[in-house]
Amino acid sequence: MKNNKRSKIIKSLLTFIVLGIIVFICSKRWNAWFDNPVEPPYVSENVPCRIQLTFGADGQFSRNVSWQCGDTLAASQLFLVKSSTADTASVAAEGKILRTPGGVTVSYHAKLTCLPVGEYSFSVSTGGKQSDWYNFTVSAGDNFHFVYIGDIQDTIGGVAKKGFDLIYRNERDAAFWILGGDVVERPQDRYWNEYFNSMDSIRQTIPVIACPGNHEYHKGITGKLEERFVYNFSYLLDSRSNGNAVFATRYGNVAVITLDSNRDTWTLLSQRRWLKQALEKAKDARWKIVVLHHPVYSVRGKLRHFFIRHLFDPLLREDSVDMVLQGHEHCYARMISKNENGALTTPIYLISEFSTKDYQINLDGKYSRFGNGMRFYQVFDVASDTLSLKTYTETGELYDQIRIVKTGGKPQVSDLATGIPEHFDPDSPRINKNE
Repeated sequence: MKNNKRSKIIKSLLTFIVLGIIVFICSKRWNAWFDNPVEPPYVSENVPCRIQLTFGADGQFSRNVSWQCGDTLAASQLFLVKSSTADTASVAAEGKILRTPGGVTVSYHAKLTCLPVGEYSFSVSTGGKQSDWYNFTVSAGDNFHFVYIGDIQDTIGGVAKKGFDLIYRNERDAAFWILGGDVVERPQDRYWNEYFNSMDSIRQTIPVIACPGNHEYHKGITGKLEERFVYNFSYLLDSRSNGNAVFATRYGNVAVITLDSNRDTWTLLSQRRWLKQALEKAKDARWKIVVLHHPVYSVRGKLRHFFIRHLFDPLLREDSVDMVLQGHEHCYARMISKNENGALTTPIYLISEFSTKDYQINLDGKYSRFGNGMRFYQVFDVASDTLSLKTYTETGELYDQIRIVKTGGKPQVSDLATGIPEHFDPDSPRINKNE
């Protein structure tokens, strides 16, 4: 009897401890899991605005153009002029009313497919109100460069625009920009307005690709990606798979594949199947680049993103992915894989940010380069047999450099940054390498 009584006491005590741990964790994480700040009221501009150029279904020979105008549907179209002909074509646009907690807006998008190489001008019109004219170029060939930006997640009246203006001046002829998720601080109109202001002149002339991050999701037991993200990056309307906001495209000899890593854990198996198919379709691409918001290998804890790592990483390695571009952890970190002989090889895993937020990081030995307390961006130069990565600080200072050369199908990776010092803000929280 005494043993039974003691056993019951122990079980009750363990139950109490477990419940206490659950309550403690929930109290600490409740806002992170469920808090959705109220969106302030807004009124949508009654002229075409927030114009953005992206890719469409035909990769580098297609463009989608999205914009917003007013709060009621109206006849809309895009006017397109090819510089060599001066003939104006009209393309009908599709519209969708988006009702959000703060107000109502209408998002429009037009699709341009099978575009011949050349220079183009376009303008959009809704209800007879027409925008300014903007220019873009359609190119062919294997030699080009593009820009990668990690988390933007700017505050109202923030600093991103100043940095983006500098990048644009230096990289005006970039083929496209890739954004690694968390392009806005919250899924609210005021933060979308901040994004469009900071990307002004870029988003109308250079195609922008983005994967979703957790800050584009409405929080809840089951998170939901907000509609504005899908309609602003309108290729997602056609590329979504089983609810996953995924995208795959080709530009020259580069395959770019974006994932939706914020999806609930039980949905990731379907996304893994989609990734396997996308990598199979891209097997003839010389360069494969995968973009997802949450790092496969976290620098904030070994168990973070466990399912993402074990579901996706084997495919990234088996299918010879060259670069894995990530964000979320508000720092700079770069890891180069090694083969069985200890030689540098691919995939190369990169975490980057352009946000003012700064998180505590663990200087994990898997990674060979770190940085925090500042913002970073990447420029990739692509040639037929060479892929070069240069990381710069927000002021344009070179911070990291890697080169991959493929001869005979095997990558040769060179770390060219051994002489460049790493930077850590002494006022930023961090964990030292020996901890």
